[in-house]
Amino acid sequence: MRVVPRGWDNETWVCSVRGHVAPAAHVARLRPEDAAVGAEVGPARLSRCLRCDLWLRTAPPGSDAMTSEVLPPVDELPRPRRGRQLEDAIVTRLIACERALHCVLFTLAALVLVVVDTDLGGLRATATDLASSLQGIVDNSGRGGSHAWLVRHLDDVGSWDLTEVRVLLLVAVAYAVLEGLEAWGLWHERRWAEYLTVVATAGFLPLELHELTERVTALRLAFLALNLAILAWLVWAKHLFGLRGGRASEPAGPDWEELLAAPPPMVDDARC
Repeated sequence: MRVVPRGWDNETWVCSVRGHVAPAAHVARLRPEDAAVGAEVGPARLSRCLRCDLWLRTAPPGSDAMTSEVLPPVDELPRPRRGRQLEDAIVTRLIACERALHCVLFTLAALVLVVVDTDLGGLRATATDLASSLQGIVDNSGRGGSHAWLVRHLDDVGSWDLTEVRVLLLVAVAYAVLEGLEAWGLWHERRWAEYLTVVATAGFLPLELHELTERVTALRLAFLALNLAILAWLVWAKHLFGLRGGRASEPAGPDWEELLAAPPPMVDDARC
């Protein structure tokens, strides 16, 4: 399941954000057996990025940037994620960011409800006085419709019950904790977080469908479509619940022995 535009190169984009993985650029000297990852070209050095395969033209490293005298064995070289593994990691972290945003919103809602809970009586009095004042304005103006909406909602504040406020507070706190757990676990690519996100998202779908039966809006449809897409992607791409062979059948990483067997052709055309 491809979720990025064709022609988009995840490896290049990640390297532009996090930097290249070019171990040959940080050793004192290169040997002939290191030709797959680096080479000396006159006074300059060509170092291969192991993520995006770009050959970087750099000067030999100074003592402050040098990590070792020579490169370690091939088996000990860093092996950054590429291809499908990298794409899955990017999408998973995007979902984590979306869940983190939910966590922030529910936390803010909980804080507002705490304020309401501690001073509900004062808020009721203020809302009642303000509603009475606005009602007079509504009655004596030609724009009654634009003010009536606010008056009705201020009347609602005056009718709030402390028990209802505390129930809403508990719900907001529970949602904030749940979304926070999902966000942390997905960002760190924990398997349990993938299952938790799928179960929680599926559990909230009936509520979203019920809201649509009461009123259909573009925003509600967008949120429903987003949650369905997240649910489908996690189950399908992460092989959850034994789908498509389970975790054992997840795609393996690149064949590093083949990648590092020999340098790519046209090394002389390396870019900076």
